[in-house]
Amino acid sequence: MYFYFHGLIAMHTKKSIVIECNGVGYEVIVSHPEDFPIGENMFVFTCMITSENSSTLYGFKTLEEKGLFDSLLKVSGIGPKIALSILSSSSISRLKKAIEESDSKYLMSLPGIGKKNASQIILDLKGYLEKESEISLLDDDKNHLVYEGLKSLGFKDKDIYRVLNEIEDRNTLSAEEIISECLKRLSR
Repeated sequence: MYFYFHGLIAMHTKKSIVIECNGVGYEVIVSHPEDFPIGENMFVFTCMITSENSSTLYGFKTLEEKGLFDSLLKVSGIGPKIALSILSSSSISRLKKAIEESDSKYLMSLPGIGKKNASQIILDLKGYLEKESEISLLDDDKNHLVYEGLKSLGFKDKDIYRVLNEIEDRNTLSAEEIISECLKRLSR
């Protein structure tokens, strides 16, 4: 229902933040409230979970984290509280690595995950997360601008994602410099 909120981070609680948008404060449950500095205007990507008794907003700093949360919810036996607990206890890259390498021992070390859940996560998500990670490249405006520029030149998605992933210092380069570097790599 709500994809994101953009507003002022007004306060933290132990498990949530309050983001103020147009004079209304929305409580959003997040994995790491300290990642949302009080007093800053930020985008918070959200997922609304409605149950018989309540509606709860879960929030994420990046689309990659939101995508992983959504993927975990598709696994039988994993609800929003366990999915958020998993994200709170592991880095995204380590979690994805464990799933792709079928590391059930690591998954079982996460809160709320037993042998059955670990096996189900691996079964349902192995191979699927690689496709999803391509989208995370477009989390920021600069990468999205580069993507759109290369797409308009007729390059295919898989080639664009490949060369963007090869450029390690994207954060220090301008969009024009990234496009130039991508074009060099795509012309090889």
